[in-house]
Amino acid sequence: MTSGLTINQTNSLTGSRKRNTYNAAEQRFSLILQQRLQELLEGRRNALTLLRKYPEQPDRLGVIVTPPDLPRDELRLPVVEAMTWETVNFICTGAPGGPVSQQQTADGTIVELQIFATRFPHIVIERTDRFPGDGEDPVDVTWCLRRVQNQRAQTQLNRLLDATNLALELLRAVR
Repeated sequence: MTSGLTINQTNSLTGSRKRNTYNAAEQRFSLILQQRLQELLEGRRNALTLLRKYPEQPDRLGVIVTPPDLPRDELRLPVVEAMTWETVNFICTGAPGGPVSQQQTADGTIVELQIFATRFPHIVIERTDRFPGDGEDPVDVTWCLRRVQNQRAQTQLNRLLDATNLALELLRAVR
């Protein structure tokens, strides 16, 4: 058995795939990650901070908030990071990001934000880089999925428009 993820990148939907070798903590993490993504897609969650990397500290990784009883010390960083990137790749269009906005915080830190489109028009990926005041390299980079419209209100509006269009079609058919 190998550690980590082994996915056939050419066609993970229909291609052959070997079983992932998650330990118990990683199995639980995978279920939590999938549940939180589902909540975001269904409109029950407005944001999901997926990943924070620390370029100067390769053995440090920030991930989704987990329940206190999940043994985080049993999570293998390469496995958890791979799961997280699979989530990003699932929703990402691969298109270039939008313009980079920049602001300086009260403590002199520079924060840059760039937004990326996803396959879902109501969700974007936000990449946030934090730089020390005079530094050129980020101290951390965060990727967050964010809902940009209220799906519930949008769905109600769409239903109203559908009903109106149906009524107009009925009136045309009666004439």
